[in-house]
Amino acid sequence: MSGRTEFSHFICKNIDPPEGSEKRFFVASIVEDGADVPTEFQVFPDGTIEMSGGERFTADDAARQEVIKRWEARGLDMVIDYEHQTEGGEWSSPDGTAPAAGWVKKLVNKGTQGLWAVVEWTDRARQLLASREYRYFSPVFYTTKKDQRLVELARIALTNAPKLNWIKPLVAKDGNDKRQDGWQNSEDKEKNMEFLKKMAKKLGLSEDATQEQVIAALDTMKQKAEKPVIAKDVVVALGLPETATQSEVVASIHAIKQRPDLTQEVASLKSRLAERDRDDLVDQAMKAGKISAAQKEWAEGYALRDPEGFKMFVAKAPQVVPLDDAGVVRDKDLPGKDGELDETQKQINKMCGIDDETWKKYGPGAKK
Repeated sequence: MSGRTEFSHFICKNIDPPEGSEKRFFVASIVEDGADVPTEFQVFPDGTIEMSGGERFTADDAARQEVIKRWEARGLDMVIDYEHQTEGGEWSSPDGTAPAAGWVKKLVNKGTQGLWAVVEWTDRARQLLASREYRYFSPVFYTTKKDQRLVELARIALTNAPKLNWIKPLVAKDGNDKRQDGWQNSEDKEKNMEFLKKMAKKLGLSEDATQEQVIAALDTMKQKAEKPVIAKDVVVALGLPETATQSEVVASIHAIKQRPDLTQEVASLKSRLAERDRDDLVDQAMKAGKISAAQKEWAEGYALRDPEGFKMFVAKAPQVVPLDDAGVVRDKDLPGKDGELDETQKQINKMCGIDDETWKKYGPGAKK
């Protein structure tokens, strides 16, 4: 069985507490999961407990052990009465009797779940609880005056007059008896508020952000995390707009995979472009009279292999082919027109790597 406890209290008057302690009552309740009438319930939760008015006392592990030790030393069952009638005075019944509603047979230290009581109810009390004529309980206990530490549990009473709003019933009417926000003592509340502030700061919100604002920011972050992130460079390389969706990117990639081998296609294109540039360079050199027709094959190889080097050659080479006033090569004035080589042409041919036989065969003076 599990449960949650809340407290309010008042100082018991007309009864002298043991030296160094004070006697207190608080009205508490527990949500029972399962059986209608519990056979055990939590009397004190673990840690610091805040009561109405802001007062606190400590019911930690050491305090619980002390309570159990004192009770076991008496060797008696602990009474659970009605309306604190055992206390007498203002709590006395009209006829002065104080019948028992049940007996605590055992106190159990459940660590972080606090101090629990194993109880044996009387037939009358069991009927009253089952019919919801009684739903709450109120322990009578002692705390030290110096540090407000729990030291002894004296008795427990059934009551229907709790001093604290929204306390849980000893016997749950139904699921609607449970508060939606659950029970928290002051220490828990402080921890939760501190955690909420840290979460707000991490999310870029102000420290006084509400729980709803924090949840909304977390939902927004979750939505962003679920949306796939696509690198901008990938989108641009695929020729898509920056707002392209994941589906568009995937479709574009599949389309590329359907095409033939791009490596061969690109290599062929580069070759054709290089040949076009070569032809342009050689044509310009011939029109400038920097090379002759006999040098064309050599020039094409040079321009294709090293276009920048060929450009430099053309820029520095002398004009070896005469041009007319219109800038057109004058074949009649070409050296070696009749297949003979003068010394100038021989030097040019030597620099260009053209032998005499090639010049005679392909030069301007060669027979067509």
